[in-house]
Amino acid sequence: MNPTLAQAKTALGIETNADFARFLGLPRQSMTGRDEHKPIPDGWCWRAAQKRPELFSPAPKSPRRRKTAAA
Repeated sequence: MNPTLAQAKTALGIETNADFARFLGLPRQSMTGRDEHKPIPDGWCWRAAQKRPELFSPAPKSPRRRKTAAA
């Protein structure tokens, strides 16, 4: 699940929406009226993961065990 705007800004150490927009390479106006407690859009999360994969990449999937046929 994507982080909220507030969580993403906190993880990056950013305080303002304008700084977060600059980090993503978006116009500042795209932050106008955004709810801080709703998840950020998928495209923004993808952009953030490109720049800071250690913070925004999806969690690694746990390896699945193969079921072996009982003889």
